[in-house]
Amino acid sequence: MRMVLIDFRHPFFRPMSRRLIVFGVIAAWTVFEFLAGSDAWGIFFAALGAYVGWGFFLSGQPDEPETPSKEDNSPPSGDAD
Repeated sequence: MRMVLIDFRHPFFRPMSRRLIVFGVIAAWTVFEFLAGSDAWGIFFAALGAYVGWGFFLSGQPDEPETPSKEDNSPPSGDAD
């Protein structure tokens, strides 16, 4: 199992509207932080927005949730000694 910040293949993110809303909220919060004078938090949310935007719209991953393949369920081969 790989560790990720956000699982872009999670079924919750399958509808495009949810992806747009999540990205929009992060973008709006980025603007809010910069307008409030908190540059560090603004940079953090800008980076998070770039990461989410890449994962949702530019990564080229399929929209379907990741399903385990038949090979993943097979017992490990070799000696266990």
